[in-house]
Amino acid sequence: MNANGVTFEAYPSLKGKDAQVIDLPFDKPGVWNVASWDTANAGKTPDQKLLSKVGSFAIYVNDNDNELHDNAGRPRTGDLVFDSIKLVGERDPYVPDSEPEEPSEPVTDADPIVIDDFESYADTDAVKAAWGNRGTAPLSLLEEDGNKALEFKTDFADGAWVATAKYLDGQDWSGLDTLKLRVKNDQSDNAMALQIGTMDGNYFLYQFKLDSARPADWMDVEVPLIGDEEDNMKTFVLSHSDAGEGQRLMKASDLKSIKEIVLASSQWNAPAGVDFTVDDIQIVAKGTASDSKPETKPEEPSEPAEPTEPEETPDYSADMATGDPATCPITFEQVPVEDSDDPSDPATETSKPVADDKNQSDNKNQSSSKADENKSVANTGSSIAVIAAVAVALVLAGAATLVWARQRRQR
Repeated sequence: MNANGVTFEAYPSLKGKDAQVIDLPFDKPGVWNVASWDTANAGKTPDQKLLSKVGSFAIYVNDNDNELHDNAGRPRTGDLVFDSIKLVGERDPYVPDSEPEEPSEPVTDADPIVIDDFESYADTDAVKAAWGNRGTAPLSLLEEDGNKALEFKTDFADGAWVATAKYLDGQDWSGLDTLKLRVKNDQSDNAMALQIGTMDGNYFLYQFKLDSARPADWMDVEVPLIGDEEDNMKTFVLSHSDAGEGQRLMKASDLKSIKEIVLASSQWNAPAGVDFTVDDIQIVAKGTASDSKPETKPEEPSEPAEPTEPEETPDYSADMATGDPATCPITFEQVPVEDSDDPSDPATETSKPVADDKNQSDNKNQSSSKADENKSVANTGSSIAVIAAVAVALVLAGAATLVWARQRRQR
């Protein structure tokens, strides 16, 4: 059985031909042991934590040829019948000491992790030794203009999926959220595949099309590690799970213990073969994956103010006719003109820096013109005031003459 990524085996006895009940307790030492080939988990026992997540159970029959030597007479053929395979007994469910906290946001100032920039390798044999977790036939070290990169070339003669990998030994990517690398496109319309394997046996896959519509040149590729469910074609998706998990996207907890990174080619297009190059593979934090400027959202225009009804101007016609100074809005008092050189004058006060001497001269001319205009308006106001006073005097004199004439006529 596979319990939380660890493979355990038990070997009950098959002596005799009579029916029997076989019990294989999990807590009895020596009954369930880690498979001999699973050296990374040697010595573990099927405890509650591992048994909380069993991914598979299988029955195998081994040919113990070491016991068949010297004509031991054990049969190699026959029928085995199994029935009523079940779990029995009671035990407390596994409760972790504390649930691991999912980081809500990547750490934007976290240092990037360089997976490989290929500059340290002396030759192709050296790079194949580092990327030897799968086949290394398609790999070679390429050097151009003093820069080293990894060339991946295959004709798919051995299948539509060709892979190589670099072992990372439980590397912690916590706080980082983007895989970044440079890719030289071969325009084959096949795919470059990237796979991230975790120490608990999960593998997450992303495939990048080597598009014939793009230039056969270097390009920057950035892939979010923790993607969006609505756009899962642009991020890593679970493609294999030792524990039998269904398809899902990566979570922050998956980044805590990375086993290996797989670089592969996948045949999408009928014409066989790929020949692409990769360089500068690194894991970075959000906000450092791209050199592009951050988007700035334009300010929303403010809503125009609701038009207000103009205040109704009172009817002063009667007061103007009688010349009542208590209610008549006209004043004949001359308003003094302020000196235009006052710093508080809006004509000279500004919050923007003056660009040059020409602008300063223009501002002074405008201030002088405005002052002259103010003086002209003031003089005009004085003239109107004098004319109005003379007119009132003439009207009063005429009225007095008319009254005197009527009184004389009546006498």
